[in-house]
Amino acid sequence: MSDPHAGSQSGGSPPASRRKTRTRTTTACTACRARRTRCDSQKPGCGYCRIRGLKCQYEQSIPVPPNRVEAELAAIHERLDYIVGKLPLDATQQPTIVPHGVLVDPSQGCHVFTGEEKLPFQLLGTECVMAILGLGPGFAEEIARLERNVPPVWSGHSSRMHLIQQQHALMALAAFSRYIHIWYPILHPGFSTRYLSIISGTLTPGPESCLGLLVAAVGALAQRDYGLGGSGSENSSELYLEVAMASLPVVLTDKSVESVQCLFLLGIYHCCVSKPSQAYDYTMMASFKVQNLLKHVGASAGEPYQQAIRAYWAILLLESELRVQLDVVESGIWNQDDKVALPNSRRAWQFDIDTGSPESTNTSPAGSIMSAAEIPQNDRTQSFFLAEISMRRMLHRCNTAIRKSSHGEVVYAPSIALELELQLDEWYDYLPHVVRFQQLQVNNLADNDNLLYAEPLSIFLRVQYYCCKLSIYWPAIYQSIQDGTATPEVFQHCERFFTLAWGRDK
Repeated sequence: MSDPHAGSQSGGSPPASRRKTRTRTTTACTACRARRTRCDSQKPGCGYCRIRGLKCQYEQSIPVPPNRVEAELAAIHERLDYIVGKLPLDATQQPTIVPHGVLVDPSQGCHVFTGEEKLPFQLLGTECVMAILGLGPGFAEEIARLERNVPPVWSGHSSRMHLIQQQHALMALAAFSRYIHIWYPILHPGFSTRYLSIISGTLTPGPESCLGLLVAAVGALAQRDYGLGGSGSENSSELYLEVAMASLPVVLTDKSVESVQCLFLLGIYHCCVSKPSQAYDYTMMASFKVQNLLKHVGASAGEPYQQAIRAYWAILLLESELRVQLDVVESGIWNQDDKVALPNSRRAWQFDIDTGSPESTNTSPAGSIMSAAEIPQNDRTQSFFLAEISMRRMLHRCNTAIRKSSHGEVVYAPSIALELELQLDEWYDYLPHVVRFQQLQVNNLADNDNLLYAEPLSIFLRVQYYCCKLSIYWPAIYQSIQDGTATPEVFQHCERFFTLAWGRDK
C-alpha cells in the first residue's frame, strides 16, 4: 500500500492551492492597532471608537501586485482609453460631408455613400491618428509644406547639355522598360525607333521630344538606383529632365496623347524622388487632359484611342495610389471608369532587353514584331495591368460594407462585407498564372526565368489583396468600438479582421 504522505514528502511542487497568496480582507483602525484588540472594521467608525467618541482612522491598504496577465490587460485598457480620447466625437452628432461640398444633417437620413465621401471610420491620415502615433496633429500638413518649400529638381535652364550619347540613352530606355513600363504600359508600338530619332535630333521643344527625354530621365533614375541593380551617371536623370522641362509650356497647352504621357511621366519622376505632392499635381493635370481627350477620340481612331485608354487607366492607378496618402481633392477620373474600355496592353511598346537594342522593332512599320522571349512579357504586362485595374476598383469600394440607419447612424452591413469578400476571392481565382502570387516562391526564382518580371508584380498584388480584405472588415471593428458591444455576427467579422491582420488567412 502506498504511503498517503508520500506526496508531501517528495521534492515535487506543492499543490496550487497552497501557493495562493493570502490577502487580508479587513483592516484594523489605528486605535485598535495601538491597543492590539480586535476591530470590527466598520465604516466610517468602528464600534470601539464610536462608543468612546474617538476619531476612527484606517491606514490605506497596500494593493496586491497584479500578475502578468492583469498588468498587460490594464496597460491595454489604459492605451484604449487614450485612443478613444483622441478619436473625434460621435459621427451622429456631426454633419456629413458629401460630394460637391453639401452638408447633410443626419436627421435628414442620407442613405447613399460614395467613393469620394470621407466616412467616419476612415481614420488614416487624420489629425487624431497623427496624435495617437505621437507625430502631432499637423504632421501630414507639415511634411507637405516642407516638400513644397524645397527647390524644384530642375533649375529652369538646359544649357548644360548639348550632346546625348546613344549608348547611355539605350541603357536608360532598357531600364525604363524593365522597371517602369511593366507597371504602366503607356507607350505606343515602335516607340524605340522614335526615341532614338528624338535623342539624336535637335531636341526642339514639343510634346514628342519632351516624352523621349522624360523616358530617358525616369529610366536613368531607375538605372541609378542601386536597389534595382543598376549604376549610371550621378546627374544624367537631372540633365534629361532639365531639357524636357523646356517643353513644358507647349505640353500644357497641347491636346495630344503625347502631352498626357509627358505629364504622367513627370508624376512618376517626382514619385521616384520622394515628392508625392508635386507628383500628384502633375498627375492631376494629366487626368484632366486625358478625360477631355477621350471625349473627342473614339474607337474609330485606332491606335491613338488605344494609347488614350492605356494612359487613362495608368493615370487612374497612380492618382488613386497618391490620393489615399494625401489630403487632396480628386480629379473626377473615377466618374469615367465604367465608360472607358479596358486596355489592350499586348499592343503596347516592348523593348528587346536581351539584345539591348531596338532593332527587333525596326523591321516592322508598326514596330510590333517581337522575339519569342518577348511574348510572355506581353502576357505578363497585360495580365498585371488588367488585374491591377480590377483590384483598384475593389479597393475603391472596399469600405462600402455599411449602411445608414433611419436616424442617420453609420451601421455595419455584414451581408455586404461577405459579398465584397466573395468578389475579391473570385478575382483571385481568375488570376493568370504569370501573376498568381500564391504560386510564386522566392526559392523558385532561380529555376524559372519566366518569373523575373512576374515576381514583383505578384507581390504587389498580394499586398493589395490583403489590404482590401482588411478594409472590408475594418468597419466592423469601428462599429464595435463605437457601440461598446457587438452582435455575434459582427464579432465574427472582427475576429476575421484580426486573423487577416496576423497573416493567418488560408
